[in-house]
Order: sequence, then structure tokens, then C-alpha cells
Amino acid sequence: MDFIVTTSLRQDQSLVQQAKKLAQKFSVTYVERRKRSLKQLLADYRTVLMIYQDQLVLTYSDGSQLYFHPDTAMLRSKAAHDPLVNLLAPAPKSVLDTTMGLASDSIVMAAAGHQVTALEVNPLIHLIVSHGLQTFKTANDRLNRAMRSIKTFNQEALSYMNQLPSKSVDTVYADPMFSHRITESSNLNGLIPLVDFRGLSEPFIQEAQRVARQSIIIKAHFRDDSFERFGFVRQIRPNQKFHYGIRYLS
Repeated sequence: MDFIVTTSLRQDQSLVQQAKKLAQKFSVTYVERRKRSLKQLLADYRTVLMIYQDQLVLTYSDGSQLYFHPDTAMLRSKAAHDPLVNLLAPAPKSVLDTTMGLASDSIVMAAAGHQVTALEVNPLIHLIVSHGLQTFKTANDRLNRAMRSIKTFNQEALSYMNQLPSKSVDTVYADPMFSHRITESSNLNGLIPLVDFRGLSEPFIQEAQRVARQSIIIKAHFRDDSFERFGFVRQIRPNQKFHYGIRYLS
């Protein structure tokens, strides 16, 4: 994806250097802000990565944005029960989240006491979300500690698992990005141009079985046939668009 990197209006030399470093990393152009509005920048460059003191925001020409905020995870971590946490109980377990995305599931699992490693194949998503996990501050210290504890890697899941020893994590988790999710979840619009649409595959399942000691857990739209196709026990959630599935290995 072609984009430019610039800073917020309230910039200092440190922020400028950070922006230049990111532009060099992604082989794109750094553009001085020069008090131009975001609208003006978008008219000239269409896609802008804005560097703020405490946040990275990618904005597209249609106004949609990609940035990190743990809003969903904050609500879920306060709930008395969460279906994903229930499937993982008891804590602590080592979990490999192979589809980090905006990291909501990773945060919820980490907040429940699990040791989470999260993989994201797209470098821009990984950059923005990993930065947010390390810098975003909420009023909840437990949630802050959970975010900081997550280890992230910009790697494709199957390639990463190929490098792991057998039975090296307790659980492998996957929440593939399917077309149902895109059409029904407007809050994910900022992910659409960057997302990896590949779903589950037999090689992925086979490698997950090798790597996991206890279970593989997937999350998918209730109309998706991945549960039955790959032999997962579907956890039906009445009136919910997404179900979980689990395959126990021990």
C-alpha cells in the first residue's frame, strides 16, 4: 500500500525523527506537516499515516481510519463471563493467537491471566496495534498490564508455527477475517484494505495440531462451515453472529 508519513500539528524533533524512521522502514515518503489540515493532506496523498505523541493513525481518502483502541476488550474484560475465556479456563495457559488484528481477543486472554503471543501478517496493522499495546493507557491497571504482556510478531502464522517445536504452546487460536465480518462490522473498515482474507486451511490445522498441547480454538461467523469441515465442536451462542469452536488434543 502506498501512503505518506507525517506528524501531528503538535510536533517536536523526536516526533519528526520517529516519522522519518517509519517512512524509511516502509520505503514511503515523509512529508512535513507545515500546518496543513488532514483534509488537505488526503487531497494530495490519499492515504496518510499520522504520528501523534501517543498514537499512530492511518487515514484513507474516504475518511476511514485504522488506529488502536481497546474498547471491545475493555468491555469484555469487565464481564462476569466471556465465552473465549471460559474455553481456556483455568489460567494460566500459553496461547498462540495466529490472527492478531486489533488484538481484542489477545487482550481479553491476557487479562484473564494467560500468556499470549500474537501474530499479524500485515506490517502496518502490526505496527499500529503493537505500538498501541505498549503505549495506550486505560484507567484499569490490570488491562494495562495485560496489553504490555502480549508478545507480538509480524509473521505469517503457518510459517511461524513451522519454526516451533512440537507441543510448544497450550492452545492455538484463530479468528480468520471472512467476508461476513467485513459486511457486518463497520468498525473494522480501517482494516479492509490491509486484511489477509485467507481462511483456515488443512495445512494450518495440521500444524496447529502439532504445535498445541491441549487445544485449538477458532472463531467464525455462525454461517461458516469451518467448524464442521475441520472437526471442531461448535459452541453455539444464541442470537450471536459469531461462534467459537474447539478441538481438544489431550
